[in-house]
Amino acid sequence: MSDLTNKDAEQDTKIAVMDSTLENSIRRIEMVHKRVDDTNEELEKLQDRIRTLEKWVAGAGAVIAAATFIIGIIASADAKEINHGRNGSTQSEVVLQLSRS
Repeated sequence: MSDLTNKDAEQDTKIAVMDSTLENSIRRIEMVHKRVDDTNEELEKLQDRIRTLEKWVAGAGAVIAAATFIIGIIASADAKEINHGRNGSTQSEVVLQLSRS
């Protein structure tokens, strides 16, 4: 019977070790899940910040485009037409012809 008692004690020890290992593993898994959840929350915050920045950049681009357009219209309205004697001008042009040797 002592062999049976020794075998029972050995198995009880192994079961206790396995239970302890299982509990530690469960705690580690829970910690990993918490880290994943925290990381997902931070990721969502960063994505929100990026979306906000994208909106600001798009708005700034629209303002710059509008300002450039308005400045271009103002500049073209104030521009004086300069006639250099081409395209329907009454001024004559001199054409030089080089002689062939």
